[in-house]
Amino acid sequence: MKNILASLLFVLFLTGCKKDVPAEQDSIVTDSIAGTDAEAEPDLKVEDSNAAEFAGGTVTALLDGFKKSTHEPDTLLKPPVVINTQKQKLVFKNINPYAQKGYHDEDEMFYTNLGYSKKIDKHLLFVEYYEGDSYFLIDHATAKTDTINGMPNFSPDAGKMISYYISPYNERKYLLSAEVTVFDLAKNGTVRLHSDTYDYIPCEIRWKGNNTILIKALEGDDYDKMQSDTISKNNYNYLYKKIILK
Repeated sequence: MKNILASLLFVLFLTGCKKDVPAEQDSIVTDSIAGTDAEAEPDLKVEDSNAAEFAGGTVTALLDGFKKSTHEPDTLLKPPVVINTQKQKLVFKNINPYAQKGYHDEDEMFYTNLGYSKKIDKHLLFVEYYEGDSYFLIDHATAKTDTINGMPNFSPDAGKMISYYISPYNERKYLLSAEVTVFDLAKNGTVRLHSDTYDYIPCEIRWKGNNTILIKALEGDDYDKMQSDTISKNNYNYLYKKIILK
């Protein structure tokens, strides 16, 4: 009896974790951060940087065709989001438990199409859950969908990208931490180059060339305080880091 109860508790724990796949979608191959087709082990380093080096970095705008995600009111039922790829039409159904019967709060799911970039031949989709969100990078030729943990920030040549998710659940040094992931947009698919959890939260990202990522960050507790600080936001002790890919 104890073994059965333990198994049920474990299943309930898994179902309460952050979602990373679309709901009720047919014939869609979706890879999460931990499940991309290929993973590289490059010779990379994470080092300290400084304000001067960060100031000299390149601020990369969104790739042409993409737009930033925006939160919209969820009082109405939105129509499905349709993305047409060369291989198939993908339909993502929104779920609004406040406008649809038979659903609970935990079933809430809203999709926003953030556009198509010809430069990388991919679509970008944003999905909001009851507690959290994800981004889907969808290949236009194959319809393969990679789930990334935050809004992607691309290198100047669009060959690499970094994303991060701010998590309050890691039980590390501070209440908040950042799950940072770096990808290579290889011809054979999206390849994860680096993934780690840090006690500092990126506030701004710049690039030094195409293989060095410059990060302006705050320790987790300072970042948490800054969210409600409307007076002294410039008085925080920023940290400067860089990820060097070789």
